[in-house]
Amino acid sequence: MKKVISLLLTALMAFSVVTVGAVSASAAVEEDTAPAITAGSHIFFDNTNTQWTDVYFYAWNYGYFGDSVPMEKVGDTNIYKIVVPQDVPNGAEYFLFKSAEDWSGQQTANQTVETGKNTYTPAFDTTGAMTVTKSFREDPATTEVAITPYSKSFTGSIDVTVYAFNTGDATATYQIGDAEPVAFTVPTTINLTDTATVTVTAGTATTSCTFTKIQDAVITVDAGDYEGDMYIYTYGGDRVAPGFDQMVYNEEDFTYTYRLNGSAYVIFTTTNDWSTAEKFLINGIQQEPFVAAGSTPVFTLTLPAA
Repeated sequence: MKKVISLLLTALMAFSVVTVGAVSASAAVEEDTAPAITAGSHIFFDNTNTQWTDVYFYAWNYGYFGDSVPMEKVGDTNIYKIVVPQDVPNGAEYFLFKSAEDWSGQQTANQTVETGKNTYTPAFDTTGAMTVTKSFREDPATTEVAITPYSKSFTGSIDVTVYAFNTGDATATYQIGDAEPVAFTVPTTINLTDTATVTVTAGTATTSCTFTKIQDAVITVDAGDYEGDMYIYTYGGDRVAPGFDQMVYNEEDFTYTYRLNGSAYVIFTTTNDWSTAEKFLINGIQQEPFVAAGSTPVFTLTLPAA
């Protein structure tokens, strides 16, 4: 069988080197056991050369999982900061910086942490390529709060962890919607089953995140006389990592179904390996439609003529 991947998917996969590909990148980096960045301290971004209007910290580990978190400007400077919610070992590669919440702007390459370095300064060489240098900036302990993951849509339920650091005499609390604040002293995980805004406060430090519950999409496929295995490949949308899943065959009405937890672009194939997969046509056309959360699309599939 012939491997078939459209130009759209090819472009997306190339683009995702710094996105979904980054999720597993840290596995290839040797890490020391001692933390290079400790929980409650900061990672800084020097915006002097980039002059981005906004700066986002995109991370996929150590409390975050594919989160784009807006960084806070430090006074009237070009420096932006974000509090680190968990200890990070030396050598860990788990984040990058970008200029937009989505992927429409600029972004750095994947970044690693290094003992004695907490500040990242991008610059452009004569060819326009971006490089990032690391340096150290004094980081006195201050009262900080954080929430991970950061403002997400979810299906079913979601675990949210709240943090407070260097609180001194202040009492740290988290609040779900308009409910009474709850005091906590250590990182605390709460489970949400409905849309809610979570607010964490300690002294003058406060932050809020909204978690929005969405419905699964239910995809139905009519493949005519085809009765073999069928797989669905999902990418984009709110996928953290693309991949294959096998669809369920219904013998009563001769259809295939799949429940998608969120939204994604979809491809239907005969196997779960691109080296052997044959891609189904949708209504006689090679296409990769976007399926929105909560939708119930029905697709008519055929295999390309031999």
